Amino acid sequence: MKCFLIAMFILASAVAAEEPIRVSDDFEKWEWKPVTHSMRRGGKKRLAEKRELSFEYRGPLYRGPVGFILPAGVIVEGDEAFKGSSVMLTDCQVGLHGRYSHKIRPESTYNYSLALKGHGTFRFRVWVRGIDVKSSEQTWLGFPNVIEIEATDSWQTRTGTFELPAYKDSKFQIAKALSAAIVIDAGDRIYLDNFSIEERIVD
Repeated sequence: MKCFLIAMFILASAVAAEEPIRVSDDFEKWEWKPVTHSMRRGGKKRLAEKRELSFEYRGPLYRGPVGFILPAGVIVEGDEAFKGSSVMLTDCQVGLHGRYSHKIRPESTYNYSLALKGHGTFRFRVWVRGIDVKSSEQTWLGFPNVIEIEATDSWQTRTGTFELPAYKDSKFQIAKALSAAIVIDAGDRIYLDNFSIEERIVD
């Protein structure tokens, strides 16, 4: 088991070693996919707690943007959209598994761009895991929000840069590629479009 955990850590660290990382989501393409057992169970729990579902469903199917392996908001079209189709997010965590997995390198700087409106705060959060390569012990070192923007009633395009805070620990080594997610709190309602992150190229 120890060897397996270390091998997985090394594999995650070696992802896209040469090419700069870039992820771009315009939410123009959507698809219907089967509702999983865990989604059904989680949805029933949310409704029992009087919480809004974070995805659209029809019978045994749910609709999500292409490129995401788990539910990622509700499609927005027409006058409410930024352009073409957009996404509405509420009370959810999006992209940690799949879309934004192993996309953040601790020593890199990233440019970001997005269009948003709504009520509440858009957050892009990184899961910083450390591992002791001698014992295979793992621990969470932090969950920093590298992007945090308050939405307004009308669409606004925002750009900027981010980098991961420094983590210095003599025991635990940080992977060279970390996972992140869009995080929207309960009660917040964020409309999003044209979200992209791009690793800066160092000459």
